[in-house]
Amino acid sequence: MRGGITMLREIYIKNLVLIEELRMELQPGMNVFTGETGAGKSIIIDALGLLLGERMSSDLVRDAGQKAMVEGVFLLSEGEVKAFLEAEGLLDDEDEGQLIVRREISPQGRSSARINGRTVTVGQLKSLGEHLVDIHLQHDNQLLLNPRMYRYFVDTLVPEIEPVLQQVRRLYDRWQQSHQELEHILGREKERVQALDFLDYQIQEIEEVGLTPGEEEELVVQQQRMRDAEELRQGALEIHRLVYEAAQVGNHAAYDLVAAAVDRARALEKDAFFGPLAVSLENCLYELEDIGGKAADFASQLQFDAGELEEVESRLDVIARLKRKYGDTVEEILEFLEKARQEKSELADSELRAETLKAEVGELARLYREESARLTELRRQGGKVLTDLVHRELAQLGMPAVRFVVSVEPRETPGRDGRDQIMFLFSANPGEEPRLLSRVASGGEISRLILALKRALAEVYDVPTLIFDEIDVGVGGSALNAMARKLFELSCQHQVVLVTHSPQVASYSDCHYLLQKIMEDETTTTVVQRLGEEHKIEEIARMLAGKGYSRLSLEHAREMVSQAEDEKRKLGEDSIETLAKG
Repeated sequence: MRGGITMLREIYIKNLVLIEELRMELQPGMNVFTGETGAGKSIIIDALGLLLGERMSSDLVRDAGQKAMVEGVFLLSEGEVKAFLEAEGLLDDEDEGQLIVRREISPQGRSSARINGRTVTVGQLKSLGEHLVDIHLQHDNQLLLNPRMYRYFVDTLVPEIEPVLQQVRRLYDRWQQSHQELEHILGREKERVQALDFLDYQIQEIEEVGLTPGEEEELVVQQQRMRDAEELRQGALEIHRLVYEAAQVGNHAAYDLVAAAVDRARALEKDAFFGPLAVSLENCLYELEDIGGKAADFASQLQFDAGELEEVESRLDVIARLKRKYGDTVEEILEFLEKARQEKSELADSELRAETLKAEVGELARLYREESARLTELRRQGGKVLTDLVHRELAQLGMPAVRFVVSVEPRETPGRDGRDQIMFLFSANPGEEPRLLSRVASGGEISRLILALKRALAEVYDVPTLIFDEIDVGVGGSALNAMARKLFELSCQHQVVLVTHSPQVASYSDCHYLLQKIMEDETTTTVVQRLGEEHKIEEIARMLAGKGYSRLSLEHAREMVSQAEDEKRKLGEDSIETLAKG
């Protein structure tokens, strides 16, 4: 995995503490920084921390007349980093598989951050940083020992966990959704009962009246007709007399006159003009006959009892009262009635829905508990796997008596990821009960435990670049040799960047940088030099014996590098063989 991985390719630092301007190209594998105390090695680590969202201070600015800047170029492969950038809208096709992160700080202390040229918040920068780089500092173990990561580490070690975990999440989401809906219904029970009572009253009030569409208009016409009944009756009778009753109008009733005209036209039908005229006059006669009959019938209908008008007006009053409450017309009142019936039905259904939900919530809770129990058992298996892996690594690091325990205990509150609380416990001495890591481990112990954990999780811990600042402090002898080998093994799955004072560790480097502090014009500046093979041997000799190292120290350094290369070659071959068997 030494090629084609996401990695930090280049870092550029300007105007930061002892660094005026510095650019470094890093490599896959194991990148080592060495130099005398105070040369500025830790400034490189601090700069990387700033690049990944750590807090900045104007005290870090070297020249108060200009900004300080840190820029990192990362090469990207497919994976979680790329997926995160795409989800955040920070990756374009033209980015061509690289990521550029920049952080600037003004002399006044104001900072800005950019990802691929886009301004982002420090929060976004920190979120990205968790996917890119894990920095191990003395007394600051960051991501690996963050309790929120423990479950993830255990889950990745057992492939069978993932489908069970997804099922637990689905069940939990459905359970919570149904539970919330049930709580909503039950929480509104009082309002629901009140609403049902009010709807019943409204529905009953409208239904009792028995309205029909168009009724009001008909009643208004009927009311007016009743009020004008005598006038209308006299008019209808007068029309009837004019059409039919010739004796009352001087023998000139309309019907009689038209009938005489028909007779005269028929008598003259020998001329073509009068035939059609006779037909037209006959039609008029029929019309007059119909008009007369209708007028007589209408007049006969205009006989009302005194109480009928009162009934019509009373009905109109009832309709007017309903209109004030439910609508401007009878049709709107009937629409209100239909809506009230529908709302009543929905409220009645909610009671049935509550009963259904109670059963559903109970069943989902049961299924969730069953799947969570399966998940717990699988996690205990994963915890055992991790415990065994870490113990093996610790034994190789000279800590065979150390106890590391992955505790999987039930927690009170269920969640999307199950009901488990996972803790990492540690005991450095025989007879001591394992306790939380943060409370019992010393700096040297933590360093080796961190390395053991990262080595055990190398294939599943998906942060591509691992940075160590003097992880070898407090470690010596054979344990230090073992640590050097473990760091190299880790670099087979990750890019490793480390600051060290240990010649044993430095001898395993793939890329070795020397940092030096120089004085010019009463100004102190840190410079960096990438070492070739011979200069690397000279630097290791200095680390072994100091500046005045002897020829013997130089030979010793050469032997260390040669042995490290042999060991690296063997470890690399073993890794290839292991992958082939896998």
